[in-house]
Amino acid sequence: MDESLSAWFAREVLPHEAMLMRYLGRLCGGREDLYDLRQDIYVRIYEMARARRPAPVRPVLLTIARNLVIDRTRHHRVVSIQPA
Repeated sequence: MDESLSAWFAREVLPHEAMLMRYLGRLCGGREDLYDLRQDIYVRIYEMARARRPAPVRPVLLTIARNLVIDRTRHHRVVSIQPA
């Protein structure tokens, strides 16, 4: 693990956690998987930062969060078609 990347993550991303959780709560209506969403967001921004560290971080976090919620909503709306 790249120590400078971990230090960047702790310094730039983690301070936004409370704001991110409030945003996810508004988007998801208090769904139970908010912590899973948060973890997926952190994974995506960490992977993104390996190539190029985003600045500022806040809009990137919010965009990733919105896109993940949209993707999960679409996935949950897919109706399974089973032969009768």
